[in-house]
Amino acid sequence: MTIFLFFFSLTIGKVAIPFADIFDSTDEVTRNLVLNYRLPKSITTVLVGLSLPVAGFLLQELFKNPLAEPSVLGITSMSSLGVAIVVFLFALIGLDVWLNNPWILIFASFIGSLFALFLILLLANKVTSSASLVILGFMLSGITVAIIGLLQYFSTSEKIKTFLMWGFGSLSGLSWDQILVFALFVGIGLILSLFTLRGISALLLGEKYAQSVGINIKKIRLLILFSSAILTASATAFTGPIAFIGLAVPHICRSILKTGDMRMLFRWIVLSGVFVMLLFSIITDMFPFGTLPINIITSLFGAPIVISILLNHKYEVR
Repeated sequence: MTIFLFFFSLTIGKVAIPFADIFDSTDEVTRNLVLNYRLPKSITTVLVGLSLPVAGFLLQELFKNPLAEPSVLGITSMSSLGVAIVVFLFALIGLDVWLNNPWILIFASFIGSLFALFLILLLANKVTSSASLVILGFMLSGITVAIIGLLQYFSTSEKIKTFLMWGFGSLSGLSWDQILVFALFVGIGLILSLFTLRGISALLLGEKYAQSVGINIKKIRLLILFSSAILTASATAFTGPIAFIGLAVPHICRSILKTGDMRMLFRWIVLSGVFVMLLFSIITDMFPFGTLPINIITSLFGAPIVISILLNHKYEVR
């Protein structure tokens, strides 16, 4: 079904393309549209579907909190701040030529997300409830918005418009060079996250049990931090701050599977994340007056899930 959605997404848009023509079209315009616009967009969608749900899953296991997710905890906002610093400061000091460099963007985004993760980890030791952790995340987002606003105040209207459009979240417009860098970082993040699964499974039975079976808890936590930071940073740098998908997909998979098998849960989260993102991407393309920003769809989908978790008091004791 996911494979079908991937190819179906190549046929949807302002110009409908017959299914057979996406593989072998004699029309130059159609071939150019598929190869240089729709195929990069579908691959970008898959990469986001791989990265954000896995990052959300890792953070939920790290904090033992079902609301831990990059956008809810303010990690996406801090990652955005890294990109904003590059966009506005580089323009201010005349280094605009470096703005399209994917390595600089992803490095700035990674520094922002890593800093946010360490800050949240530090603050999480002082709060006991899910709601408090969410409030901390919103406060962190608020501080980030204020700093970005300050940067915008001294920037040109052209750069402000560019940053605002990026902030809506977009899966299209990436070059093949950017996609290669994006895929490289998502691959690194996923490989690192695979090394955490055994440790996460053991930690479900307590730290003493994990240590008794040879798990290095500090190493596992650092791996979770780095892999979730890389996954969040890569998605944010190239597609903008996409909200809630990192929370909703792991939550739905846990609710359906009800399993403690982390490897099985991981596989389902990966597959479901790609499926959901492809579905949302197709929905945005079917809007009659143009393509909707992806954040509108993910927020409509994810916000009710956050509310339902907050209203479910049994998670407070987790």
